Amino acid sequence: MINIQQFKQLQKNSHQSYQQQKALIKKILAGKTVFCEVCKQPLQLRLPEQYEQSGIFCHNGCTEIQLELEGC
Repeated sequence: MINIQQFKQLQKNSHQSYQQQKALIKKILAGKTVFCEVCKQPLQLRLPEQYEQSGIFCHNGCTEIQLELEGC
């Protein structure tokens, strides 16, 4: 059973992860080059009209952030 301190730490870690992904998405949508933390390859924005799955992806598959894009 998880205790309150473990739950608070889990919440904190989840919040930090969310904020990091949000910042990464903002940078890419602003046209900046962002590199994958694992393989150091540039991340790519894939739009729905070009690809079946839209989102932000690494060429090697290390990073995969699927986005629901509407009105593109």
